[in-house]
Amino acid sequence: MRKPFILYILFFGQLGFAQSSKPDSPDYIGRLNLGPHGLEISYELPFSKSIIWENNLGIGMGMEGHSSSASYTFYLDRPVPFVKSQLKWLYNRKKRRSKGRSLHNNSGNFVGLQSKYSFGDSDLLDNNRALLVEIHWGMQKNLGERFIFNLHLGLGLMGDFDNLEGVLTPTFGFRFGYRIF
Repeated sequence: MRKPFILYILFFGQLGFAQSSKPDSPDYIGRLNLGPHGLEISYELPFSKSIIWENNLGIGMGMEGHSSSASYTFYLDRPVPFVKSQLKWLYNRKKRRSKGRSLHNNSGNFVGLQSKYSFGDSDLLDNNRALLVEIHWGMQKNLGERFIFNLHLGLGLMGDFDNLEGVLTPTFGFRFGYRIF
């Protein structure tokens, strides 16, 4: 009973505030994302004019960490469930506004701190239970009224709970999103 309530609060608790009241404030955004890491549903919750907390539930590639390397694998017939949470600092909103660029769909550059937990698949050797914590630089751009492109590059620390290993790894991701609300 407690877990569904927490998920409801995180993802749907702010539905009544789907539109920002101020034109320069970030938007509350619920969207469906697709990229090389998998398929996910996400929700962006603004805390201020430049800080956004994004939470995701998804299925996609699995992770495995060894002392010398990290690997990511994706099996189309056996996607791995994951949860992801990210705190984003949108550092260039004032500059974008002054240049007349769009702020719609929280467009802009950001520095993010993200954690992703992959639940793994015990039947597959290279899809382990793993936690990836990363810091990255990224950008989020409009592709029309409802479509969003997101890209990030960074450095992360992966802890593999099945191998009991940790590894420092470069991180990269991009995704295309469709704004649901």
